[in-house]
Amino acid sequence: MPLSILKPLYIRNKLLYFLILVLFSASIHKAHASNMEEAYFYFLLSQIVAEKPEDVEFYLKRAIEKDKKSLFLKKTLLTLYLQQSNISAAEKLGKELIQKSPEDREVILLLVRLYLLQKRPSNAVTLLEKFLTKNTKDEQFLSILISIYLQEKELDKALAKLEQLEKLHPNNYIISLYKARIFREKGDIASAKKSYLRSLELEPSNRALVIELIKFLEGARDYKEIERIVLNYLSQNPKDRDFLRLLFGIYFEQKDYDKSEKMIREYLEKEGNQPELIFYLGLTLEQKNRQNEAISLYESIPVDSPWYFEAQRRLFELFRKKDLKKAKDLLNSIREKKFKEKSFFLFLAHSLEKIDQCEEGVHVAKEGLILFPEDVDLTLALATNYACLEDYERVLEMVEPLLKAYPQDAYILNFVGYSLVELNRDLERAEALLIKANQLKPEDPYIEDSLGWLYYKKSQLEKAKFYLEKALMNLKGEEEPVILDHLGDVNLKLGNLSSACDLYKKALEKSIHHRERKKIEEKVKLCP
Repeated sequence: MPLSILKPLYIRNKLLYFLILVLFSASIHKAHASNMEEAYFYFLLSQIVAEKPEDVEFYLKRAIEKDKKSLFLKKTLLTLYLQQSNISAAEKLGKELIQKSPEDREVILLLVRLYLLQKRPSNAVTLLEKFLTKNTKDEQFLSILISIYLQEKELDKALAKLEQLEKLHPNNYIISLYKARIFREKGDIASAKKSYLRSLELEPSNRALVIELIKFLEGARDYKEIERIVLNYLSQNPKDRDFLRLLFGIYFEQKDYDKSEKMIREYLEKEGNQPELIFYLGLTLEQKNRQNEAISLYESIPVDSPWYFEAQRRLFELFRKKDLKKAKDLLNSIREKKFKEKSFFLFLAHSLEKIDQCEEGVHVAKEGLILFPEDVDLTLALATNYACLEDYERVLEMVEPLLKAYPQDAYILNFVGYSLVELNRDLERAEALLIKANQLKPEDPYIEDSLGWLYYKKSQLEKAKFYLEKALMNLKGEEEPVILDHLGDVNLKLGNLSSACDLYKKALEKSIHHRERKKIEEKVKLCP
């Protein structure tokens, strides 16, 4: 049992502890125990009894007096000195230990720590380099050494040392890895890539290394190399789902849906009908405009699968675009199942809002909050449905308290800011909240819409137009009726009636919510 566990046990039972000490002490004297046993006794006192640093030091010194050759006891005392920043005592003891045990790894680490406390990095570097000449695979020592070089901004020195070590040990992947990190720090992408690949060549099954290399290549947007590395890794580790998802993501990013379909079908053939893979195949076929096949796949995912609600979301979106009645029937059939999972309530609440059944959405979100009280996601789902009902007082009541717990959450900031704008209240505060949200999520079209609408309310029309046009651009081809309507209002105020009317007509065409439609219809009536 570790001493850290023993100590509280003894402290809680002082009488038992006292008896143990008396018996142990008596046994030492009766048996004329050796100095080593007495040293151990004082060491126990330092760890169990002593509560002040000076008492720990006293007992450790007594223990060392009894066993002057014990390196362990002296290292423990040196550690204490370092913890207490007793630099002079630590230096004196450290020099003694390094002279007697120049190869001891722990002694070197303690002395390195001492030199760093003294702001003498060159002394620490000398010790580390000497040790690494014989122990190049010690990643901790290499990491400390390179960290010192980086802190001192001595990147070229770091590289020179690594290359010197590489000549002695050319097949050490750690050396290549640290070279890659230094090159990356210097901005030398080509050299960094070369060193990373050499490191991977030497250690191909190192998962952490593969992940680090992929992150580096993502920054360089080298997707071809990422694909090659991931495929190679998956050939050795076919069941690693994280890398399979990564490859799927790469194909989607590159819009290479043929490769995505081929890869997933091969996996399904080898491993059988796994719901996650079926879902990915459905997503792929959607992108290839094979919606009927995608629908069939989503419908095949069983109810007890964690991918069931993801599949239902996709089915709902597909039905909503083609046949609103079918989308409503789907929601009704799912609702009848009366699931108790949080994902069930979230899916239903958000879906009901999308088809303008917001009163029902409120009811469902409240049902969910009974089972999952104070859940942030369900609270936001409830707020979304209140916003659909244009009850922004309720929205603020629900969401504003979340700001204290989540001050850096862009969506909560946006919710509160937009609600204040809709209520035409405290617009300066709303602006501060929305600017912060925009800084956290700089290309989010809904936050940009909120900023545009805020500046419209403040009669800063050019600013309003800038953010709303940006919002439309960041929707990437989709058309959000609220944003179109807002931009229409800005254009109308600027005297661009023709542009405003075009935007209102598009908004009306896309709008589902009856409150929203009613307002836009009144505006369209004014158009020539």
